[in-house]
Amino acid sequence: MAELGVEPGAEPGNTGADGDLPFEMRQRLYRQIPVAVPAIAVVPVLLGLLLATTLTPVRAGAAGLGAAGWLVALALRTPAAIAASRVPKLKRAQPMATFMASISGPAEETVRLLMVLFLVKGFDNLLWAGFGWATIEVVYTLVNAIAIRRLLVDPREKAAEARRVLVSLGFLQYVKNLVPVVGAVERATVSLLHIGFTLLLGWNPWLVLVTMPTHSAVNISAMGLMKRRAVIVMESGLAVVGAAVFTLGLVAWHR
Repeated sequence: MAELGVEPGAEPGNTGADGDLPFEMRQRLYRQIPVAVPAIAVVPVLLGLLLATTLTPVRAGAAGLGAAGWLVALALRTPAAIAASRVPKLKRAQPMATFMASISGPAEETVRLLMVLFLVKGFDNLLWAGFGWATIEVVYTLVNAIAIRRLLVDPREKAAEARRVLVSLGFLQYVKNLVPVVGAVERATVSLLHIGFTLLLGWNPWLVLVTMPTHSAVNISAMGLMKRRAVIVMESGLAVVGAAVFTLGLVAWHR
C-alpha cells in the first residue's frame, strides 16, 4: 500500500478539513474492496444458474446482444456529458451527477426498446438479453471498484481531488457501508430490474413510456439517498423495485 500522511484530527466516518476521506477510512475501504469484489462477481453466476434451472436454458447470443446494448447506451451518454460540461450550472460534481442520472432512463430504455423491436424476440431470448444487460453492468461495477481501490491510496493531489468529488456525491460514504453481502444484494436486485424492464418492453414496447421515467427516477432517488447516507433505505428500495419489476415481467409472459 502506498504511504499516506494522516490528516490531523481525522476520524473514521467523517471527511477531513479539505473534504477528503480520512486516512483510516481509506485504509479500511482499501482492505474491504478485495472482499467485496468476488462477492459481487458471483452474483451473475448464481443468477444465471437460477434462471437456467427454473425458467429457460441459456441463450448466449441473446445475452451477448443485451451486453452490447448496455455498452451502446453507455456510449450514448458520453456526448451528452460533454455537452453538459459546457453548461456553467452543470460543471460542479453534484449537478452533473444529477444530470447523468436523469438521462440514464432515456439512454438505456431507448436502446433497450430498439433491441426488443428489431433483435430479440420471445420470452427465452428476452430473459437472457436482460441478463446480459445486467451482467455487463456488474463487470463495469467491478472495474470501477478496482480503480477506486487504487485511487484510495494514491498520494497525488489529482487523486485527492477525485476523492473529494466522490465524497461530494456521497459515493464514498456509500462504498464504506457497502459490505460484501449488501453489495451482492444490490447487484442482484438491479439485475432483476434490468431483466424485468427487458421482459416488459418485449411484451409491450409502449411500456417504454413507463420504464424510461422509472429508470431515471430510481437512479436519481438512489443518488439522493446515498448523498444523505441512507444506504440501507436505498438498498431496501432497490430490492423492492427490482423484485416488483421482475415479477411483473414474468406475470406479463404468464411465467
